[in-house]
Amino acid sequence: MINVAKKGYRGEVEVLAMFESLDIEAIRAWGSDGRSIMQKSDVDILAKVDDIELKIQVKRRKKLPAYLQFKNCDLVATRQDRGHWVYILRESTFKRLLEKCVMLEN
Repeated sequence: MINVAKKGYRGEVEVLAMFESLDIEAIRAWGSDGRSIMQKSDVDILAKVDDIELKIQVKRRKKLPAYLQFKNCDLVATRQDRGHWVYILRESTFKRLLEKCVMLEN
């Protein structure tokens, strides 16, 4: 049986490594508690691209719902009734966008 805390920690480390591979400043909250980096408790990673702070909560799941599966699209947009839109990007698309932001910054 998989230890959920270890699985979550590994997910956070993977996301942190992705930012670091793009030379983007990022920090992981100790114990997955954003208060350790002066944020709200649900923030796992804080990344800075130019003057934009990205507050990231990392979630890993054994399986995603079918409507969140990427087939031919790069982005899934979803929302609950009367709620805000949530955008989920394919990793390769997210990296390309971040790389462009970093290039504009320099």
